[in-house]
Amino acid sequence: MRAGPRTEGTDGDDPRRFDRGRFARVGRVVPVAVLQITGTLLASRWAPVAAGGPVTGPPWARGVAAGIEPVTVGPAAVVLLVAGVLVLPWRWRSPRTVLVVTLATTIGYAALVSPRGPFVAALTMALANAWLRGHRWWAGAAAGVAVAVLPTADWALGRSPALDLGAVTLAIAWATVTLAVSELARVRIERVGERRRQRAEADRQRAADERVRIGRELHDSVAHSMSLINLQAGVALHLGADLPDQTRDSLVHIRDSSRDALVELRTILGVLRSVDGTAADGRPERSPTPGLDRVPELVERARAAGVHVDLALVGDPASVGGATDRNAFRIVQESVTNVMKHAPGHRVAIGVTIGPDVVELAVEDRPAPDVPPGGGAPPLLGPTGNGIIGMRERATAVGGTLSAGPNPSGGWTVRARLPVTDPDPAPAGSEGRP
Repeated sequence: MRAGPRTEGTDGDDPRRFDRGRFARVGRVVPVAVLQITGTLLASRWAPVAAGGPVTGPPWARGVAAGIEPVTVGPAAVVLLVAGVLVLPWRWRSPRTVLVVTLATTIGYAALVSPRGPFVAALTMALANAWLRGHRWWAGAAAGVAVAVLPTADWALGRSPALDLGAVTLAIAWATVTLAVSELARVRIERVGERRRQRAEADRQRAADERVRIGRELHDSVAHSMSLINLQAGVALHLGADLPDQTRDSLVHIRDSSRDALVELRTILGVLRSVDGTAADGRPERSPTPGLDRVPELVERARAAGVHVDLALVGDPASVGGATDRNAFRIVQESVTNVMKHAPGHRVAIGVTIGPDVVELAVEDRPAPDVPPGGGAPPLLGPTGNGIIGMRERATAVGGTLSAGPNPSGGWTVRARLPVTDPDPAPAGSEGRP
């Protein structure tokens, strides 16, 4: 049984997923780190204005005001540049904390040295990340603080005789473009996610329609044969007044089993159609999906068919609900049916123990005293049989386990452990009933 998609926190189960997640967290920070650290250090080597000469250096490294001496980046400034980058891998887990730290390191760098070059690369990534993750108020406030502090740091600290309006304009443009691009990316991501949800919903609807179609085809084909069996058994009982008692008992068993199978087919088809299982008058259907409470009835039918069955039922079947209740019954039913088919001379012992957290099932067949060891084919086995596969899938579907194998007596034993789930909620309109 293939596992479904995993949610956050399961990347460790798939090395490829882990590598992709680690690259997204760390790998994308590498170019930002190179840009911020290397680019800023290179930009600091140029003075805004050459001594007594024309403007020098590339356009992006020409500083904010004339007359500023070349920048000397000390160890403390380098530490702040590196620290702003080192916190970025945690931006997904703590976007607001990373935003505050990068804003503090960027402002601290601007306070130590004249800001020059791409020293805001880490802050740009933190702003975009916080905006994309829904912390838009925090991102807007951080952008406002950066616009107010960074272009005015030289003037406020006396490193520049005048405020450079060009630097203020550049800072405003930087913050505006960063938030605008982040918003466009957020809208695009939401649209892509919505399209994926719509496709997933369409796939689920197609799968549901296909299940209904298969259920309808199964009902129409099997129900026709079961109806004929039920009708012919009834006619035989009506006309065969002189039949031996054993023959009449077999016909009664065939008639009753086929009738119950028809009702069960109808119930299963209703489940596939998401019907709530109530009749038009609001009363529950006469034969709901079988559960552990119907194991005694299953045993009586097997005994009527000539199989010696011993049942040990411990616990309250009403305390087991949902898929566990249904799948537990099906496992017992499949085991008994295979004994009847493949080892009719064997005796069957059924053990059902219902605990507070788990349901334990044990179905064991043993040769009758007059059958030699090894007599009769072991049930559930065969070149094309699917008994064990089907029962194991039912156990796995509810988070349980199942084991099957031969026992020393020459028969076969099936054991299953299924977790107890809450009982299904009561049908609508049943409140207040005893």
